[in-house]
Amino acid sequence: MLHHVLIMLAGGLGSVPAAIVVATLILRAALLPLSLRGYRAERVRARLAPQLAEIRRRHAQEPAVLAEKTVALMRGEGSGPLAGLLPALAQAPFVWLLYREFTGGAMRGYTLFGADLSARLVAHPGAPGWVLVAVLAAVAVWNVRQLPRETPRLVKALTFATVAFAPWLPLAAELYLVTSGVWTAAERWICRGRRL
Repeated sequence: MLHHVLIMLAGGLGSVPAAIVVATLILRAALLPLSLRGYRAERVRARLAPQLAEIRRRHAQEPAVLAEKTVALMRGEGSGPLAGLLPALAQAPFVWLLYREFTGGAMRGYTLFGADLSARLVAHPGAPGWVLVAVLAAVAVWNVRQLPRETPRLVKALTFATVAFAPWLPLAAELYLVTSGVWTAAERWICRGRRL
């Protein structure tokens, strides 16, 4: 089914790479309400940081009470501790379907600047793949710089996981990751600037 949607989009847009970009933008636009909720939760956590630190200090030895009090405080502010994960969780099934589409050979024969969309950079080094990895790295750096200072180092490091895995993915998947990463960078910049 996904293959047919991409091919239909490609027919209207003139290329499969353009269809991948447009499909990614449609998905990210559909997930925007969840993303906005995540940004609001981030601001709530920042505002409640002193209270959350006090709860952690008081209940460090009582994990169940700590979790209960943290959730109660966040819910009292109309948020939740997992609100920031909702966009990633909602996007996961689509990412899985795209990955299956991209690795199953369906993209063979479609190209981006002469490079086959099913080719993996490690097996077929080519300029489009390296350009996409470089753009992905630049977007990851931008996104990390936009994170709040108190963001855990692990979260910051995970932002670069896509860059590390990109050379082993088909070129079509790299294109998806770059498009999604650019969307995230723009979304973060706009939402933080406007305090949405």
